[in-house]
Amino acid sequence: AKSCANAMGIVRPKDTSISKAAVAVCELVADRLMKEASTSYSLLTSSSPPLQSGHRPSHGSTSMEFVEAAVWLLRSCGCHEKAIYVLQDRMNNPAIRNASIGGGIGNGNGSGWSQIKFDSYIATHLGELWSSKDDTCCQLVLLAPATRDLIARNPTLGLSIFTSPHPQNEKEWRNMKPADDPLAHPLYPSKVVELLKSVSPRVGIQGIGAGDYSPAESPGYFSSFQSGDVVTPLPLHSGRALAVTYLESSIGIATGRPPKTSGESFHDSNSRDESDDRKADMHDELSYLLLEGVISERGDGDDGVDSELGAIYRSKLRRLLSWSNSMIRSERLLASLPSSFLREHALLLGRLGRHEDALKIFYSDLDSLELALEYCDVRHERYQAKMDLAKATGRSLPQECAYLPLVRVALDSDSDSDRGVAAAIQVLALRRDSIDKGAALRLLPKNVPMSAVVRPFLIPAVVENESQVRRLTVASSLLRSRYVQLKKKLTDAQIKAQSTLQNSPALKRLNLGNPLYSSKPTRAKPVHATTPYFPEVLLTKHFFPRHLVIQAQVMNNTSHPEERTLSDVAFVVAESSDDALQPTIEVPIRTLPVKVAGSTWCVLAASPQRLDGTAFLTCELRFTVLSVDAATGAPLNFGDEATGFARTYVEELQDIEIRNTEFSL
Repeated sequence: AKSCANAMGIVRPKDTSISKAAVAVCELVADRLMKEASTSYSLLTSSSPPLQSGHRPSHGSTSMEFVEAAVWLLRSCGCHEKAIYVLQDRMNNPAIRNASIGGGIGNGNGSGWSQIKFDSYIATHLGELWSSKDDTCCQLVLLAPATRDLIARNPTLGLSIFTSPHPQNEKEWRNMKPADDPLAHPLYPSKVVELLKSVSPRVGIQGIGAGDYSPAESPGYFSSFQSGDVVTPLPLHSGRALAVTYLESSIGIATGRPPKTSGESFHDSNSRDESDDRKADMHDELSYLLLEGVISERGDGDDGVDSELGAIYRSKLRRLLSWSNSMIRSERLLASLPSSFLREHALLLGRLGRHEDALKIFYSDLDSLELALEYCDVRHERYQAKMDLAKATGRSLPQECAYLPLVRVALDSDSDSDRGVAAAIQVLALRRDSIDKGAALRLLPKNVPMSAVVRPFLIPAVVENESQVRRLTVASSLLRSRYVQLKKKLTDAQIKAQSTLQNSPALKRLNLGNPLYSSKPTRAKPVHATTPYFPEVLLTKHFFPRHLVIQAQVMNNTSHPEERTLSDVAFVVAESSDDALQPTIEVPIRTLPVKVAGSTWCVLAASPQRLDGTAFLTCELRFTVLSVDAATGAPLNFGDEATGFARTYVEELQDIEIRNTEFSL
């Protein structure tokens, strides 16, 4: 029966792919199995009435093996409601439960199950139905009395019915498809919340999995700003706690949901849609449940001090308010927040972009520069994350300093001006690596003595800047050295690749074949007086049936006392005296270091039968002289954008004679 059910998967009730006859057969077999377990039990009645107490089977006549087989058969034909009822009825039977406690599982005859096994079995079935996302199955889970009973009896296990499909870590959240978002469905999240709020866990009787917390783990010590901090688990002693735990799992605040990377804010009305509004409703619901938890756990005589449970609710509320993915409607919650909730007010004001108002609460009302700095630190980290994302996507963001508002607040809102100036200077000193130093100094009053700023801020800032300059200089030198090494290898490879006819990629593409004749190398002579950077050039002519290839082997042995690297070295046929020879392709040397030889090529299309006697070719050597690093001897720009000394020369060479007979040698 179990193999059959596993092969069928989750079968929807009244599935048309299963015939009524097949369903009837499964019910008949299941009924027969139940009769083996209990002679007075029948599934074939339309209403499936509970068994009368007078017909309850004794421990000796009970066989859970038959019951389990019947349940699997009913599941395989889509009769999930009857399958759940069978288990629920057996679990509610005192005789069977007592038999289980008496050793039903451990005695080897398989005659009874413990309550935790009953609960696990039902929770697994209900969880599979819920995960199927079929409307009929989900409605069955929401309306089944077994669901409510299981949550009340074992809150953790019952809650897992709805939370087990949720992503459990950052990787799963990143890989989640939008359609699989726990809050994507327009109705079910709110229905689950209503169901959980209406349940009262029977903690005093069956506290299995209800969740405990240790008073030593005081949530008051947790940060108000970082959502990644560990928060004490909330005991599942009420419907409110159940709903809070479900919603935290749904939005991902407790399971490492990564920040949004789109750069859009929920407060941007242009980017919101109906789905976002529904999700915001759930975020609002969570915030109000947490606020309700804080208020309800505070007694009349507590003098504003939270109880241990109330402190847990408050830490969760602060975590939600400071979470970057939170979609709560800040204006609405701000209007409902009691005036004594100062830190919560500050967090909401920050969400609305009113950072100076938030910092006034931290600095003035709460008298805590530490909290104000922590608030600014989080803003700075988030801005840096946005900057990194903007650089990766090619966008730009306006410059922003998270600490300047705190400097202004300390100077303007402190009743003691001296204390305000001291606090502002302390902010400069503590965050000198991150703050805009020039803008911060301009905010200080003009009557502040230089001595008050020099020791705590200016001297350390100058020392750190000098140290940073040294570090960057060393890093720049190392990177430059590595760059020069890689560029030298690339240059050597390029020179080697075009050193011969057979190696040059540009010539290979022409499919020239083997030359008919190659002349001896001859030294090229310039027509006029040359620049001191003029290299030594040897010319070789290669004759093909329909092409003439001239190889210019260039040796960079300049006579100038300041040796220079040459780039874009090209041998060019500027003019031909006969139309039978016309230049088509030039292959230059990209970079030619000092004391290195390389070959540049010029290809001419030839028509030997049309060549009348001798043709004369007017030739030039073109090259650019680059600046050289005195320490490494490497070029400073490698022929890219001109930096420093970079000059191009065109040297005219003596004409080359080409005779038609050379094509037939």
